[in-house]
Amino acid sequence: AVVSTQSTGVLDRLTCSLVCRSWKIMVQDRSLWTQIDLQQIKDRTTDTLVANLAHKFRSFLCNLNLRDCVRVTSSSLRYIGECRNLQELSLSGIKQINADVVNDIGLGCKNLLYLNIAKCNFDDGVLRVLARHYVNIQYLSLAGCTGFSTAGVYYFMVGQGLHKLSHLDISGCSQITHEGMRYIARGCPLLHSLALNKLARMKDESLYFFTKYCPNLKALHLRHASSLTDTAFMHIAENLPRLKTLCVEGNHNITGASIKMVGRGCPDLIHLFIIDCIQMCDTGLKGFSGTRGLRVVNLGDCIRISDHGVRNIVDGPSGPQLRELNLTNCLRVGDTTLFRIAQRCQSLAYVSFCYSEFVTDAGVELLGNMQALRSLDLSGCAVGDAGLASLGNNPNFRNISLSECNQITDVGIQKMCSRLLLLETLDISYCVNVTDYATKFLAFSCRELVRLNIAGCTQLTDTSVSYISGGCHYLSHLNMSNIPNMTDKALRFLRRGCKLLQRLNVTICPNITYGAIQRVESGGCVVSHSIDVKEMKLGPILPLSQTHKRPMSVGYSIFPIPNHA
Repeated sequence: AVVSTQSTGVLDRLTCSLVCRSWKIMVQDRSLWTQIDLQQIKDRTTDTLVANLAHKFRSFLCNLNLRDCVRVTSSSLRYIGECRNLQELSLSGIKQINADVVNDIGLGCKNLLYLNIAKCNFDDGVLRVLARHYVNIQYLSLAGCTGFSTAGVYYFMVGQGLHKLSHLDISGCSQITHEGMRYIARGCPLLHSLALNKLARMKDESLYFFTKYCPNLKALHLRHASSLTDTAFMHIAENLPRLKTLCVEGNHNITGASIKMVGRGCPDLIHLFIIDCIQMCDTGLKGFSGTRGLRVVNLGDCIRISDHGVRNIVDGPSGPQLRELNLTNCLRVGDTTLFRIAQRCQSLAYVSFCYSEFVTDAGVELLGNMQALRSLDLSGCAVGDAGLASLGNNPNFRNISLSECNQITDVGIQKMCSRLLLLETLDISYCVNVTDYATKFLAFSCRELVRLNIAGCTQLTDTSVSYISGGCHYLSHLNMSNIPNMTDKALRFLRRGCKLLQRLNVTICPNITYGAIQRVESGGCVVSHSIDVKEMKLGPILPLSQTHKRPMSVGYSIFPIPNHA
């Protein structure tokens, strides 16, 4: 029963095989070794372990994850070629990838569909082998690989393989030239998903090749492709009518006019991410007023968006079907938007109005009646106790963030938490009016809490932690940094009551000692602190002029006096 599930780690399975003969037979069951994930033990993964696992379970291994296993070298990677039924392989972060290794894997694993070699340092020879032997591959990630050149990319177009690619990630490959983009686009006409993130120098003409030669594109990611202009998005609107996911971030060139054209030219959009585009305005959202399938909309950091612009989406055909809405730092959005959301978006599950100063209790009171809502972020909003009390009307909340809501007091926390019995994540950091009285009701009402952030609540004391450790036994992450009243006694409470604690943050807690932190870490918890351990062990570092000074008193000499008696 212990080893009969796929969720059991590789190290645990190998340990169980040493117990007895019957357990060894049980561990060798083929259903347990179709997937091997060594990322969890990446620091302990060696060539011997990889070679033994690949050789022993070669006949039924389908999924192998070696991501960030930096100790693995090419000598053991060759054994992967023996796994004839391998379909998914991740070698991300391994520096020993070369053409010979990729050739051995390609010759042996003819059924390979997924290959991740991101953040690997290889040359054009690897791309030549990929284009020659990897005929059936559908997913390829080369993100962060800067060792190959445009000459290597040429094999995408002339090679026998890679023509069936449906997903390609070349994020961060800034060495690919304008001509190289054309080679990739012509060699991969069946692409459905394309990631071109972190290509700050990519021009509009490069993106045009993909819109022209890859008409079946359904997902396009352009994070931090900051050189693109409205012309590139005009090409998207004209040539990609089947596009369902569009992600743009950190582009300060595009305006609302081109985004409006995208909304009209791509009527099947489901996921729309336009983040940190400061030229984006309400005009751009008019193009989505007729879109029927929108489910996820993220307009974070688009500071020119207002209630009028958001209304185009909320009041449109997509309003009743909308599942996620992120309006973080949309400073002009206020209670008017919340009123329309409460009327139209009854399927909304995740919403964020972080740092929207015009969101007040009047609008938040309407959100409490949306029973489908699971996650709410009101950080930095002008929300008080009345708004919190209304949130208690929805017992289905799982995640709530109220960071820096300075109007919140103990009364609001009490009224909200008394009815949110299934809450899993709560952030009340830097709510300076919250005291130990609030954490008492929080801890004994929200017993299912997994993550809690009380950083910067300067009125809290060790008593609050005693309440938390007494009621929140499932807590795994706790942030209580920048609380000067916390002492070693608080950590003692956590060791006794929160046995599942994995991460603890006690940064800028001057009354907590390093000895108490070590006792918490001995239980397996990772503790973040601001104590200078090196200085504590070696003592304060003094100037050279002070290191030889010693206090001298009458009758004392630094040299011994010889005894001539």
